[in-house]
Amino acid sequence: MMIAFVALTVFVQSVFAGNLVDVLQHNGETTLISLVKQAGLADALLSGEYTIFAPTNAAFSKLPQSILDGLQRDTTALANILKYHVVKGSIHKADASNELQLETLAGTKIRFNIYNHNHVVTVEGSKITHFDLTASNGMVHVIDTVMMPPTGSIVDLVAGNSHLSTLLSLVQSAGLAGALQGDGLTVFAPTDAAFNKLDTHVLDNLKSHPQLLKEILEYHVVPHTEYSAGLYNREHLRTLDSHHDIIRLGVSSTNGVVLNHKSHVTQADISATNGVVHIIDHQQMMIAFVTLTVFVQSVFAGNLVDVLQHNGETTLISLVKQAGLADALLSGEYTIFAPTNAAFSKLPQSVLDGLQRDTTALANILKYHVVKGSIHKADASNELQLETLAGTKIRFNIYNHNHVVTVEGSKITHFDLTASNGMVHVIDTVMMPPTGSIVDLVAGNSHLSTLLSLVQSAGLAGALQGDSLTVFAPTDAAFNKLDTHVLDNLKSHPQLLKEILEYHVVPHTEYSAGLYNREHLRTLDSHHDIIRLGVSSTNGVVLNHKSHVTQADISATNGVVHIIDHVLIPARHHFSSILGRK
Repeated sequence: MMIAFVALTVFVQSVFAGNLVDVLQHNGETTLISLVKQAGLADALLSGEYTIFAPTNAAFSKLPQSILDGLQRDTTALANILKYHVVKGSIHKADASNELQLETLAGTKIRFNIYNHNHVVTVEGSKITHFDLTASNGMVHVIDTVMMPPTGSIVDLVAGNSHLSTLLSLVQSAGLAGALQGDGLTVFAPTDAAFNKLDTHVLDNLKSHPQLLKEILEYHVVPHTEYSAGLYNREHLRTLDSHHDIIRLGVSSTNGVVLNHKSHVTQADISATNGVVHIIDHQQMMIAFVTLTVFVQSVFAGNLVDVLQHNGETTLISLVKQAGLADALLSGEYTIFAPTNAAFSKLPQSVLDGLQRDTTALANILKYHVVKGSIHKADASNELQLETLAGTKIRFNIYNHNHVVTVEGSKITHFDLTASNGMVHVIDTVMMPPTGSIVDLVAGNSHLSTLLSLVQSAGLAGALQGDSLTVFAPTDAAFNKLDTHVLDNLKSHPQLLKEILEYHVVPHTEYSAGLYNREHLRTLDSHHDIIRLGVSSTNGVVLNHKSHVTQADISATNGVVHIIDHVLIPARHHFSSILGRK
């Protein structure tokens, strides 16, 4: 265990502080309190434990008066906006991780971003100016801007803006709409007027060279969420194009945000469900040349089924035909993540037999390996998620230390096999669609009942709904290996229990293919303690020299779970008196 003492003032606050409304009143958020009462939400905020992201009076004054007047006339809309600022449970500053998303009482999610260079934490782009105001029934964080729920994804926002019609048309023409459904993206969106500033022949050339057009459009996309509060002067942002070219920023109080010394951000921080859009007034060009081989391949390669046949994926082709999907794969442009024959042979024979008997289930599994459009290796970014034909998403992970790229934990062994109607990437494992979130997986596993109970007791279930998480999940037998007094002490010290459980969570997705010997993984606990890995062909994956991964790579919709046989305790906690040790 660890020596972890919460400052006395926190305990004093939690015992003697008033309720959430009292705390808001004490902090001077009079506009928010007035609107909460007008919307009839005051009693609801006292009926449970909540975290409020509280806009200041100055934040509300930044809203156009017409919007504020409209909300005051429409109490249903007002209530929805206010609920968008509230989540269940007590979320501390220490719980926040970059790109973490939490569900609000409005039913939509809000996204945290942490910008280390200026020590700023934002929620939906709004800067948190004061953290951890503790109430008797929750927590308040003060923010500098009223948050407005996104109206859709990045593609939806572009499609719904009449000034971005050229961009929408080009994105569709380049087959990029699918890639823009990935999560955690920033798009610098040129207006129609920006495209009109290009010479006519430049735009014509882009339209007649789809690969070059795709490169140019990808140069407007940054594969992580960058709100204005996180941008700084002379920052370089690497983009999604195949060369990961950089956009150079100028940030000043006089000119605002300027890209590449020319293009101005004219409207910033338009939140989408999967990132943020900034409107710009010039199209961003770069020196980007697509190799001739790409054009040659796209003209002379066979269709997707031909490419699979040529590469020897006979089992996949047989199953595709059995499921009646061959014609569908020739009717549009798709990317297939193609398991090898050896990958199918790794499946238990009973599973393979069952799929062959149930063609509906077989078709669903196969569709889970297919996405719309042509997705190149260069399009992949870490934690990018793409929607499959099965209607569920698959997640890319890029592990730079061993140059491995995985999709749902399956290693891509051969990239960019180009077909006349799409792309094939060869993978070493058959992907199985996740059955739910990490919390769902824990709840559905009878061997993890102790973990589930402790997570619920510590109020951690909400934090485990965040995206891109890795959980090392101790079994009931692992908890039973602890001395009885240790488990009792944990249950009677909620903050310590929370710390220990968070030590089992890594705030990014780590599949087995990305783990390596002597790796150190920083965890979600407040001290960001490290887990030390041992990886070998004889012992598999061992954590902190003791705990073995007994079942790896259980995909969840928001990350991955590895089952382990010992509870993990940070080294600095081993002699904690609270564990009954000296």
